[in-house]
Amino acid sequence: MKREVFNYIAMIVRDYSTSEMYIHQRERELMNKFQEFRDENVGGGRAQNRKDESTERMAITLAEDRRLNNLKKNEEAVRKALESSDQITKDIIYELYLRENCILTLEGIAQKAHLSVAAVKKRRIKFFEKVAEEIGL
Repeated sequence: MKREVFNYIAMIVRDYSTSEMYIHQRERELMNKFQEFRDENVGGGRAQNRKDESTERMAITLAEDRRLNNLKKNEEAVRKALESSDQITKDIIYELYLRENCILTLEGIAQKAHLSVAAVKKRRIKFFEKVAEEIGL
């Protein structure tokens, strides 16, 4: 795995704990867009039988937003990879990336899990490959 891909996936995994907040924030941004004042008093009044399509436009905007879809796809990929991993791999990923204040290094995690440092690295790489496969990298 290339270093750039590894670092990109590490960033995605680190953001997993806050990704739900990012998703809700982006949805609020899209639903509450700033609209400049439009003077609708032009041409003699309003049409009486005009259909309100604002809800349909909002649904289309939410469905087609690239950033929102990427956030959801990344969250789903990490969730699936965590669900399909064993408990030791979950502990390794939690200690290295999901914990708020990382205390342990690879050596500390290896001692805690009764594994070698190379085994910890292999499990981490295997997890990252699962995430990369889910994302489509």
